[in-house]
Amino acid sequence: VLVNNLSIDKFIDSDFAMLNDRLAKHYSISGVDGGEIRRVKLPADSHRGGLLTHASILMVTSNGTTTSPVVRGVWMLENILGQPSLPPPPISTDIEPDIRGASTIKEQLAKHRTIAQCNVCHRKIDPIGYGLQNFNAVGKWRDEERVETDTKNVKEKVKFHPIDPSGTLPDKTPVSNYFELRDRIAEHETDFARGFTEALIEYGLGRPYGFTDYDLAE
Repeated sequence: VLVNNLSIDKFIDSDFAMLNDRLAKHYSISGVDGGEIRRVKLPADSHRGGLLTHASILMVTSNGTTTSPVVRGVWMLENILGQPSLPPPPISTDIEPDIRGASTIKEQLAKHRTIAQCNVCHRKIDPIGYGLQNFNAVGKWRDEERVETDTKNVKEKVKFHPIDPSGTLPDKTPVSNYFELRDRIAEHETDFARGFTEALIEYGLGRPYGFTDYDLAE
């Protein structure tokens, strides 16, 4: 994108990806042979395109075996939208959420948001993270997520539940899947452009970006 001076929105949504045969296999994209990284036109129904579908990013926002909508939501706010979330408030153990009966991560987080102190941040973080749940811990697409139950029956210990990536963004915009989330993020191109510019300045300066550097971003 930078070398070819393409539009900055290609970082969010593009009809191509930079692939070699191994990465194409990981993404379930056929017709790519050889180890050389090259630009590959994506099928119209592809789940790939843009930074948000990079396996590298999806892996760094998971713990290697499971995914977390919270971690991915925080990463998106900080690195894509330039809207860092506040640090979590101190919460005493007597108001920890009761997540009994909640099997999926979405159900657990819904119970978590019943606590007012948690809801302040999580209503902004969680919906963005939900939209990326169809990507597993190594960035592969999936329709179901593995859920471990508390049963003592070994055969019923692990179950698979359909993933529900839907949510309502802080501006009250409903999104039902990753594609709708991506389109809503693309609408905030100015926010992304500013955050991207600040990141380039930090990289160039070798230090954090501060208010004294505002003139550089104009």
